[in-house]
Amino acid sequence: MIDFKKDAIPEATVKRVGAIMSSEDFTLEKVKSASQALVAIHKWVSAMLSYHELLKIVGPKREKVAEMNAKLAVVRASLAEKRKKLREVEEKIDGLERMYREKVELEASLQKQIGDCMVKLDRAGKIISGLEGEKNRWTSTVERLEKEFGLLIGNSLVAAGMVAYSGAFTAQFRAEME
Repeated sequence: MIDFKKDAIPEATVKRVGAIMSSEDFTLEKVKSASQALVAIHKWVSAMLSYHELLKIVGPKREKVAEMNAKLAVVRASLAEKRKKLREVEEKIDGLERMYREKVELEASLQKQIGDCMVKLDRAGKIISGLEGEKNRWTSTVERLEKEFGLLIGNSLVAAGMVAYSGAFTAQFRAEME
């Protein structure tokens, strides 16, 4: 009875034993009056018949549960794979967002540099236009000095004569020297 395979009772055996168990000669009271040891066997046989009837209801449900568990395992495996792919995509999105923020910061930095360069360029233009007048003045001064350089010897001679004439010697002294 311990090693009895209760999940695999043939239907023919169940019918024959069921017919015996349902007969009026095999009631629990008659079995008790015949032998006290047979009462436990009678109860065990009744339990096995009940188990067999319940197994007819539960068996398909167990099979359905096993089938659903198999499907669930497949779905869970698929879900794990999808989650892995999702995690990879999220990591890629995070990397792209980080790169985007870096590029936006770089763009802002470059825009600031462009603005600074435009201000410097404007200031340089003002300085150049201001120096344009200085260039013209220096050019005319150089031309004038070049002309005067050619006259330097004569001007020096006239200046020396003028200093000598109006310098330390008075008109009276010069008249006496003549």
